[in-house]
Amino acid sequence: MKLIYVMDPLCGWCYGNYGNTLQTAERYKDSIPFEIIPAGMWAGQNVRKQSKQMAAYFMKHDQQIANLTGTAFGDAYFKFISQDEVVLDSEVPSRAIVTVQQFWPEKNVAFAAAVQKERYFYGKDLNLDLTYQEILDALGIEKDLFFKHFHSPEMKTATQEAFAKAADYAMSYPTLLLDTGSEILLIEQGYSSLEEIFSRIETSLV
Repeated sequence: MKLIYVMDPLCGWCYGNYGNTLQTAERYKDSIPFEIIPAGMWAGQNVRKQSKQMAAYFMKHDQQIANLTGTAFGDAYFKFISQDEVVLDSEVPSRAIVTVQQFWPEKNVAFAAAVQKERYFYGKDLNLDLTYQEILDALGIEKDLFFKHFHSPEMKTATQEAFAKAADYAMSYPTLLLDTGSEILLIEQGYSSLEEIFSRIETSLV
């Protein structure tokens, strides 16, 4: 049995959901493993550069996300998204998440949440190694070892495999599933309250 969370680090709704993700993983940490699968929403042919038009689109939806979820978007983020030279590429932060999941799995949920907050609250560029260094320090992950794996061909391949796996499970994000071993049950798609998430999991376990 395991919980499967399909998300993308450049997905505003996934950031809005990150508090629920942390609390769900914490609640079931001793009973149900929590697997994160990044989806590659802005990867490959979908890689884009930020623009003023995209910033306006993001801000409109981010306000909706903040109003519904209560998750705060930082002022630094709103300044950051107006920078036209920044590339939107899910592969880089997804590869960071895949790396931590493979080598420091017990820290992966906290790491993925922190990566999202770096962009959406602190306005940091997830394409830069520097962005990850403070997260690694905070979580006690050895930086040299992380970056060795992070930049390896093996982790680049593993990230593409994760994107393919995510596509088998979901086409919208975030999506939380419960794999009981005999069936896969939908717990959350889009945004649900923490109470709804817990209720659906508990009902599924009966």
